[in-house]
Amino acid sequence: KQWYQRRVRGYKAGVARWPQLVPMLPWGNSRIIEDMRTTKRFLRNWTKPVLMMFCDDGISGKGASKELFKSLFPHGVDIPIKGGGCLLPEFKGEELAQHLSRFLNENKKKTK
Repeated sequence: KQWYQRRVRGYKAGVARWPQLVPMLPWGNSRIIEDMRTTKRFLRNWTKPVLMMFCDDGISGKGASKELFKSLFPHGVDIPIKGGGCLLPEFKGEELAQHLSRFLNENKKKTK
């Protein structure tokens, strides 16, 4: 029983720590903030097609992460997905697959 309780506490600690590993703001004390800045610089020069799908009722679809991606990829295709919440792939997997398939077919030559 003690082993199980320690393991559950470990999983909960991981969930609590996860948001700190995804810095969305240019300030803060995250250890990976410089990696994120480097990634942003790289992505700003991206010229290949980009597909962005966010749900309309989840945190990422309304907040800073969506706006960040839209600013990094102004040429990107943004498809809002109705419903799905935080578990978009689980609840809207078929719809996501349809959009992705269509996007890939339309951009075959551009992605090589």
